[in-house]
Amino acid sequence: MPKRDYYEVLGVPKTASADEIKGAYRRLARQYHPDVAKENPKTAEEKFKEVSEAYEILADTEKRQRYDQLGFSGVASDFGPSGFTWQNFTHVGDLEDLLGSSPLFQQFFGGFGSPFGGGRRGGRSRGRDVELTLRLPLSAAVHGAHPTIDVPHTGPCPDCRGTGARDGTAYETCPECHGEGQVRRVQARGFSQLLTIGECPRCHGSGRKILSPCATCDGSGQRSTVEKIELTVPPGVDDGAVLRVPGHGTGGTRGGPSGDLFVQLEFEPLDHVRREGKDAYSETTVPLATALLGGEVTIPTVEGHANLKIPPGTQPETPFRLRGEGFPAYPGSHRGDFIVIVHVEIPRSLSGHEKELLREAFGPAARSSNSRRESLFRRRPS
Repeated sequence: MPKRDYYEVLGVPKTASADEIKGAYRRLARQYHPDVAKENPKTAEEKFKEVSEAYEILADTEKRQRYDQLGFSGVASDFGPSGFTWQNFTHVGDLEDLLGSSPLFQQFFGGFGSPFGGGRRGGRSRGRDVELTLRLPLSAAVHGAHPTIDVPHTGPCPDCRGTGARDGTAYETCPECHGEGQVRRVQARGFSQLLTIGECPRCHGSGRKILSPCATCDGSGQRSTVEKIELTVPPGVDDGAVLRVPGHGTGGTRGGPSGDLFVQLEFEPLDHVRREGKDAYSETTVPLATALLGGEVTIPTVEGHANLKIPPGTQPETPFRLRGEGFPAYPGSHRGDFIVIVHVEIPRSLSGHEKELLREAFGPAARSSNSRRESLFRRRPS
């Protein structure tokens, strides 16, 4: 049966991004998981292998480029004479995250000497990812920051180095699974048999029985602590951005790799200041006298306060630009501007003396305006 185009297999266009390709693979891998697929298990497994082969090529930038240029011949050397096999599958972590310790995952990788089993079923497993939210002052988006955070961490016990056994003591082979880490059960169903494979309930997949458990971790091999981690927040980072710190999630079991730490950034808002890309915007209101005669007002900025000079005769809604007082687009780039919209406060009521002073100050313009208004009122029809 001829191979189908890899993009067709995953159901994505040739312009698909890496995230779109990964999302399509995870969806199809779940669909064809033999435990849940509505098709014949053998057919489901073949389709599972087909989408995994497509993902193996399209998830790798170099392999994808060769496939786009030369088709299947450009990637044939990546698989060998037998074509795609699970030994060729380099994205094991994605499959492990998807299937965990399911029998299907162990079927594919348990007997191949993979890093997940060390050649033995029921091998090590990756730790979970940890997600946190960190609030920072808005000024951190300008200059960057190096905050130190406390992260709950579960990792290998320092006393037994993650083995679960008191230092210096030995193991014995688990009598339940005989060191395999898994147990197989066969159930007769008419003329057929159903084979199920699962984690050994006695050794929890380790294949070993601890003779003398570690007193610190009670044989679990793990210990909960609080880890202090210094983060690097680059200048120009956006609100809601996520920083990834590899290896600082929950520790893996039986020597497996740790998960990752993901920190979402939130910046504390400033009153009357909003961010739009590289620029910051604010508004302020000045008295009529200041707009007419000029003066100076203090305004809040990203980094504190600044004095803004108001020239005489400033009109309402006039924008003032403070160059270089906004945000950088990326580390080392020039900062945007801080733009202030000036509103003019018009008095709602004036005393008689104030009116006379204004008429005297504005001269004929004030009197003629008042005269025109009075004449208009006199002309109104009865």
